[in-house]
Amino acid sequence: MDQLLRPLFNPQAADAGARGLLQPTPEDLSSLVGGWSGPRPLRVCSGGTSSRAAVAGQWTLDLRRTMAQVSWNPADQTVSIGGGCRMGEVLDKLYPLGRSVVGGLSGWPGVGYVLTGGMGPFSRELGLAVDQLQAVAGVWGSGEPFVLRRDRDQGTAEWRGLCGAAPFLAVVREVVLATQPLRPLWIRTSTGSPEQLPDQLIAAERSDPSTSLQWSWGGDGGLRQLHVSADEQSGWQRIDGLHHLPPLTPPSPAALRLHGEVVGLLGPANGEGWRRLLPDLKALMQRCPHVGCSLSSQQLGNATAAVPIEATSFVHRDATWKPWITAVWSAGDLEGRRRSLQWLNELWSLLEPLCPGVHLAQLHDHLPFHQKSWTWPSALVAWTASAQGARDPDGTLPGL
Repeated sequence: MDQLLRPLFNPQAADAGARGLLQPTPEDLSSLVGGWSGPRPLRVCSGGTSSRAAVAGQWTLDLRRTMAQVSWNPADQTVSIGGGCRMGEVLDKLYPLGRSVVGGLSGWPGVGYVLTGGMGPFSRELGLAVDQLQAVAGVWGSGEPFVLRRDRDQGTAEWRGLCGAAPFLAVVREVVLATQPLRPLWIRTSTGSPEQLPDQLIAAERSDPSTSLQWSWGGDGGLRQLHVSADEQSGWQRIDGLHHLPPLTPPSPAALRLHGEVVGLLGPANGEGWRRLLPDLKALMQRCPHVGCSLSSQQLGNATAAVPIEATSFVHRDATWKPWITAVWSAGDLEGRRRSLQWLNELWSLLEPLCPGVHLAQLHDHLPFHQKSWTWPSALVAWTASAQGARDPDGTLPGL
């Protein structure tokens, strides 16, 4: 996992000029949200990695200080995680106990990682993090408290809504996740040429579900790959678990203050489609407006596709790849911001036929393409809007 110290907030959020932080106790959360009369919407900070964790002129509900507990439940081998806890902290807490959870490529995201799907190197074998969710507690946007459990509430619309659309409906103070035995992993990192990418995608799609491919095509033109396997592989490096996973991409120099936006896409297996797009992709990547811009992806499928679409709000169960586009610019560079966001839009449009789904792990309600992010079935969008009207009638939380 990432070992470098980072700012408490995403740099863009840190520089946003928010009015301030609200840090209620779990006991005060209901009255604060239900009685909120200040500027709306409230922003919520769990891990602080989103660019919208803080916004100019608005207040941030910061869960990191008062809701950061991690509790092991030996009776059913689950772990209770506070709404302000980073996933890396969960892995570190479970490590001495010989247990783990379905974590992602980084330990920095908070509980929002789980509630928006939760994809990682072992999603093909174990499913999404949201598929491991056993209970969720918090308050609706109205301030009404709730506790939902999988064994009792899984078939309800509320459970489905929280499993994918929680940021629009509720403030989550705690989740309970199933855990798995800690096991050693084998990894292989390499660099190569983008021309190799289609063949590597096809090979990865045919590989055993215990193995996954993560890759990143950087603004420097290089292709970085990270293979992860639960089975011993000759010549690969052994690590103790996800908490020792190396970063997919090198960190930015500490002296650079960068702002950025990330859009996550979802699409089926289609290596030949990527091959046809490769010339146009290369042309766009060569026009990266900043060396920190990138196109990356991680592998899904198998176990993630075995869950019925109607079980959660993560409806793109046919997805085999989750590419994400990272557009960055130097803080304060408005022209750089414009060029990077234009580049993001062009790259998104090029990839859209291959990856028509959008992963709602980041809010973009301040950008023109916000509505383009809604690739849910119309019935689910309509239900979420209706539920938001009922559960958050005053618009205390961000809207659709």
